[in-house]
Amino acid sequence: GCVISPPLTLGQTQTRLVTRAADLSSSLEGVSRSVGPSVVEIFTTSFLAGERVVPRAADLVTTQRASGSGVIVDPDGYIITNAHVVRGAQRLRVEIPVPATGHSILATNSRTVNGQIVGMDLETDLALIKIDEHNLPALAFADSDELQAGQIVLAFGSPMGLHNSVSLGVVSAVARQLEPESPMIYIQTDASINPGSSGGPLVDLRGRLIGINTLIVSRAGGNEGLGFAAPSNIVRTIYQQIRKTGQR
Repeated sequence: GCVISPPLTLGQTQTRLVTRAADLSSSLEGVSRSVGPSVVEIFTTSFLAGERVVPRAADLVTTQRASGSGVIVDPDGYIITNAHVVRGAQRLRVEIPVPATGHSILATNSRTVNGQIVGMDLETDLALIKIDEHNLPALAFADSDELQAGQIVLAFGSPMGLHNSVSLGVVSAVARQLEPESPMIYIQTDASINPGSSGGPLVDLRGRLIGINTLIVSRAGGNEGLGFAAPSNIVRTIYQQIRKTGQR
């Protein structure tokens, strides 16, 4: 016959909830450790013509500096980011995480190398850059068509220049079209994305790349739970095309 288990006591229920929460926390820590080494910070320098009608010598050229994020997708130094992060840059530097040898929680070791733009696709706001490095930790692509609303995701990047930050959220919508005639669709997430996070990876709980953090919709300029990422299947297609042919 059917065996009916006795109801759980309050203490047993609390113990199970704590155990499940601890398991989830441990899983998130593991994903962060495995993904972090593949996330880079990108610094760009652009030189612009001065705006004065009769410029002084010092105003002939102005320097504009900016930063964003990126993710290593090939061990031989190929990095995906947003086109708006690197567009117009005359100089490009990439800060790569270096595995820590000690146990300090205050500082993350890194080194900075020069990079070059392989190509950009403005329609999807994606760009591929290359650094002269090998044997780098690269993220694998996930199938973004398998995403479901409510799925837990992690967003990585350097918001406001705070290197290698991670935030937790869910997939709010799997195919959000921001304008009726736009050919581009996005993954919508409430994982915190802020200026500087652009180009960083959105990953699943297996540490696979499911999207590239691209933009936020905000009235105040900060995160309001409306973040949008380019789906990994589109990212992979653009990556392969740019790597094969250069500029799209």
